[in-house]
Amino acid sequence: MTIRVYIDTNVYLNAIENRDDHLSRDVIRFLEARGIALYINDLSIINIHYITRKSTARTESKAVLKKILSLHGLVSIDKTIIELVLESTFGDFEDAVQYYCAKKIGADLILTSNAKDFIHSDIKVLTPAAFFERYVH
Repeated sequence: MTIRVYIDTNVYLNAIENRDDHLSRDVIRFLEARGIALYINDLSIINIHYITRKSTARTESKAVLKKILSLHGLVSIDKTIIELVLESTFGDFEDAVQYYCAKKIGADLILTSNAKDFIHSDIKVLTPAAFFERYVH
């Protein structure tokens, strides 16, 4: 059985921009090294590019996105996901999109910096810090 981990946009941004002293980067690398199937959604790719292009060189931003796409699966946001989000009890629209993308691929874990925003999740949710403490450290 393949373990599937859905990674929230904020974790990638933390990794790319080193917002958390390399913790998110180290967790992603740990998962990649073990052949865990990692996923991101298509809108996250757009958002990551938009945010990182302001803080990194254009070629560096594109290289990072190419690496993500070469190593991680891509989940497309579709009409069904948006309809589920609109009917959900999530307080945050974007987090609900992340959650339903994770559901779409049958994720075993959602890795996010905002675990409190996923209180309605029936998928296990961990922050990079909690994951590191539990599985890496």
